[in-house]
Amino acid sequence: MKKYLLLLFIVSLVLVGCGSAEGNTEVNDTSSDNEEAIQDDFPTDTITLIVPYAPGGSTDTSTRIIAEGVSNYLPNNPNVIVENKPGGSSTVGLTQVYNAEPDGYTLGITMETGLAIKTHTDELQYEMDSFEEIIRLVASPQLLIIREDAPWENFQEWLEYVKENPGKFKYAHSGNGTIGHLAMEELAAAVDIDIVGIPYDGGGPSMQALLSGEVGGTIGNPYQVDPELNRILVDTGSEPSNLYEATTLKEEGIDVGNTPWIGLVGPPDIPEKRLQIIHDAFKQVLEDSEVKEKLIEQGLPPYYAGADEFRDVIKQRYDINGKILKEIGMAD
Repeated sequence: MKKYLLLLFIVSLVLVGCGSAEGNTEVNDTSSDNEEAIQDDFPTDTITLIVPYAPGGSTDTSTRIIAEGVSNYLPNNPNVIVENKPGGSSTVGLTQVYNAEPDGYTLGITMETGLAIKTHTDELQYEMDSFEEIIRLVASPQLLIIREDAPWENFQEWLEYVKENPGKFKYAHSGNGTIGHLAMEELAAAVDIDIVGIPYDGGGPSMQALLSGEVGGTIGNPYQVDPELNRILVDTGSEPSNLYEATTLKEEGIDVGNTPWIGLVGPPDIPEKRLQIIHDAFKQVLEDSEVKEKLIEQGLPPYYAGADEFRDVIKQRYDINGKILKEIGMAD
């Protein structure tokens, strides 16, 4: 009997020990989950937005407006700073973004040039689809601007002139293979006209070339239009805008046109949870009335698209630009 009771006592101790061990395992698992959640309390540090252009242009201006407000919509309200890394028509800065740690703290601002044009013409570390597409932010219209005293009252008069005078109309752009240059090349191919693009070192010099009479037109943004000095002949965008008076090429009966954009990307392999946090904050700041007003004042209205649509837009422009670049001998 005593042996039997002793055996029962021993068995009871073993069962209690096993139960305690299982209980400890459950506590440890929960603790581990909590620790992981605490460690991923993103963001807890400064977020850097790399702008791959010099200060002062449309990309830099819009980014600084957005960066000023987006902290209010991020968890923990971190600092969001802008770092300019110009060079290589945006490829220098984008290469830095591509090589950054995939933690969400270094992000890149991009236009079509670095992702859907230069990936055709340059040997780069990255490809068109190498980044994490996060959100399309704003539109950056490309307008054909002429002098206020130019002889053409409208686009159709200009079109008639250039058809009758092949090779005589010269326009300034910000470099061979840039968005504005390819927009005009696409137009020239669509309507079979011979116009001459002259590359200049940016929008400022291009506008000076127009005002001095070196060229008859230039590709520029709405904020560069001064009614006393120049006017918009046509908008090369695909969608009409209510920010300025100008017809689009499609409204003129020409089935080409693209509304250039500025968007946000990150290095590959940022965790999905962090990508969602970043996307949501930037979407909210685009809806902020004060931020929206500042962007519109610069002629750079919000032009939202989520990651999937943004990715499709980049691929579409990559394909179209590839054809144009081949036609003008800038790509194989």
